[in-house]
Amino acid sequence: MAEELAASVAGLRAWARGSYAEEAAVELLARAFGGRFASSSWPWVRPCDRSGWFWLDPGGIWAGAGMLSGGERRLLNVVGALVGGQPLSDLGGTLAGLDRRNLELILAAFAHPGGSHKEVLLIITDGEPSFQRVGPVVDWPPAVDRMAS
Repeated sequence: MAEELAASVAGLRAWARGSYAEEAAVELLARAFGGRFASSSWPWVRPCDRSGWFWLDPGGIWAGAGMLSGGERRLLNVVGALVGGQPLSDLGGTLAGLDRRNLELILAAFAHPGGSHKEVLLIITDGEPSFQRVGPVVDWPPAVDRMAS
């Protein structure tokens, strides 16, 4: 099971590479709830034409999340909004219903599509230019043990 999950996460990351919103959605799935929602056994993780790749189907999220807890559905709604471009109807309620760990993940996911993780500042000191990478506005929190998620 761990191998299947690792393969689906790798395939999702390959598919999302280059689209910051899709990268953020995949990272949410891979990091939240022990990564279990990134498994190819869920209806929103679909195989691609490219071998080993998977893509996220936002329609599958909204159709297949009904039996999950409120916090799980809230997080998946954010994933669906990042991938499907649908607005979140109740952002305040979504955020208020999350535990601290998942709130941190969503804040990092919101920062990622803005590209802040790639931002570079031009600094001029005594007439000499230099560049400094400043890092994301909100960084992804460190990984936690899967059993603790």
